[in-house]
Amino acid sequence: MIQKIVLLFLIVGITSACTKDDICTKETPTTPLLVIKFKNKINPLLSKNVTNLTVTTIVNNDSIDIYKSQTTDSILIPLNTGTNNTKYLFTENNTSSNSGNTDNVNFSYQRDNIYINRACAFKVIFKELITQLEIVEGENWISEIEVNKSKVENEDETHVTIFH
Repeated sequence: MIQKIVLLFLIVGITSACTKDDICTKETPTTPLLVIKFKNKINPLLSKNVTNLTVTTIVNNDSIDIYKSQTTDSILIPLNTGTNNTKYLFTENNTSSNSGNTDNVNFSYQRDNIYINRACAFKVIFKELITQLEIVEGENWISEIEVNKSKVENEDETHVTIFH
């Protein structure tokens, strides 16, 4: 009987010692993704789908596809939390029979690590976002890139608009 009482107190003591900081819930804000919208270069007010879009980044000499042959007018992509820049390859019309047209885009930024709690640790806010499109004479499908928000702190708004 005494063992059961001691076990009960032990269980109550352990469970009451846990705080909400010990659990990282889905509702807890974490490092945001970069929100990109694609717009029509002739009429910038209109969204325009990119046909068979593939978005690729290079990490430690490995090519990683973030999106693969998807037709869309907006995407969310991660920025590298370990460096102040991330390079992406944006390829339109990428199919099994066509390698498509690829444009290189560099994203540069400053990182601000913000402590959330014990369970979730830190999240990164990206500030002073700058984009650079590598121009290849007569071959770019992206005509212009506009930074709408230079601070990436949530996924509720468009950070970058790409005109094509």
